[in-house]
Amino acid sequence: MAKEKKVDRRIQRTRALLRDALMRLITKEGEDAKRYDEITVQDITDEANVARTTFYLHFGDKDELLFTTMRDIYEELYEATHDNFNNSFLSDDEADCIATDFEHVKEYGDFYKIMIGKRGSAAFLAQVREYLAESIMEMTIKELVPPDHPTNLPADMMGYAIAGAQIGIIKWWLDNGMQESPQKVAFMMQQLMKYGLVWGLNVSPDQIQTGA
Repeated sequence: MAKEKKVDRRIQRTRALLRDALMRLITKEGEDAKRYDEITVQDITDEANVARTTFYLHFGDKDELLFTTMRDIYEELYEATHDNFNNSFLSDDEADCIATDFEHVKEYGDFYKIMIGKRGSAAFLAQVREYLAESIMEMTIKELVPPDHPTNLPADMMGYAIAGAQIGIIKWWLDNGMQESPQKVAFMMQQLMKYGLVWGLNVSPDQIQTGA
């Protein structure tokens, strides 16, 4: 059992080295800075100081490394906020709004500026949009109403619409120098989502499940 834990820690350490190396390469500035699509597996392994064969033991390519990293981060954010989501969503008090996703964007602002900008990746945006849409359908919409409740709009359509809106809001926030706090931006998106989503779900705010 102890040996298994040691192997797990080694795997985690190697993946962290590769993840951090890719992040550094993406956000690198200067004449030798590369677009995401120009970064190679060799670049990543050189930066991480690990062998190419080690890379391929963990990931099929750089896209899998990036998408796995982002999925793990998003899932951790969701786990940290899930229990309080409904009460936060129902409140019109900005202080009650959960802002962990926008706090994450601010922490990795240089990364997001590049990845949703000219040096970024259309594949990355597509993957993030799809993940957000699925998460919104599974973790948000299904939490708000019973499974047999008739809605005005298809749940998957609302999921993709909100996911696209979130990416657009993040882009707007970054382009404007993140002048508003993560809390403020999260609250503005929540209000936009809530009052549009409520109509789409065909419910009034007092009909939404509170999870109590």
